[in-house]
Amino acid sequence: MKPSEIIEKGDTILYSINDLDKRMYKRLVKFLANNTLGGKVNISNEDLAQIEDIIYDEVKSSDYEENISKYLLLLNKLEDAISQQQFEINRIKAQNIKDLWNGDILKTKLRDKIVYDLGVGGIKDYFVKGIAEVIREANYFNLTIDDAIDKLGKVLIDDEYTKRYLNQTSRDTLSQYQGAINDAVRVAYELKDILYIGNTIEATRPVCAHLRDTLKGKITSEQLKQTLSEYCPNGIPSDKRITYTTVNGDEHNAKKGSGMIEGTRFENFGQLRGGYACRHEAIWVRAFKK
Repeated sequence: MKPSEIIEKGDTILYSINDLDKRMYKRLVKFLANNTLGGKVNISNEDLAQIEDIIYDEVKSSDYEENISKYLLLLNKLEDAISQQQFEINRIKAQNIKDLWNGDILKTKLRDKIVYDLGVGGIKDYFVKGIAEVIREANYFNLTIDDAIDKLGKVLIDDEYTKRYLNQTSRDTLSQYQGAINDAVRVAYELKDILYIGNTIEATRPVCAHLRDTLKGKITSEQLKQTLSEYCPNGIPSDKRITYTTVNGDEHNAKKGSGMIEGTRFENFGQLRGGYACRHEAIWVRAFKK
């Protein structure tokens, strides 16, 4: 599989976790119904202390852990695919890429963060606590049972709580992991220029449209530095407005740095690229022939 196909598969796995919100909602509605007095929420301190365990039990009983295990296995597949891609494009031996990345401390940092965010640590520290707080507030603010259930439904069902959590923590995990490897290859092998791969779509942000359409996806180091000085000067996405033509031929006006991540610079462009949810690949290559 190509790196882009693995990243797409990762998105599919993450967003196929579709039963958890309903499971938690059903379980917590029952919990609230069993803890009322005079039509209002009334939870004892003893029962309230158990709320996070109740929520976590629902996580463990859902398809969440199984799907996350599948997702984490993609990291190794992605490393293999990137190593093969580097061989095909830059003729660098695949094993050399693997050895380079295995010796890079950034690999450990990124993997630790991914495992924390999606694993037990992040789930208990943020995911579970966020829901538990809704129940606690219903008790503290003396809400009616109907109002408490309505609020719970909005958080879990209407706002798609699990999907929102995954968006905040892991939406760009695999694509940024790929970019971090490519950035490490750039430094180790003194690669000079960049291939910006992927299609432009109607929602493509200005910097990606510039790199793909104006510069045709083949960008020298000098051109990238110049682009970043205009679209994300000193790592700050530009607020200056720009009018550009979308893939459908429509004119669109937006901030130059729209969608870009603060801190995007030449040195980490492979990792951060066009910003949040950007699915373009930035592959460093040897200098283009003049």
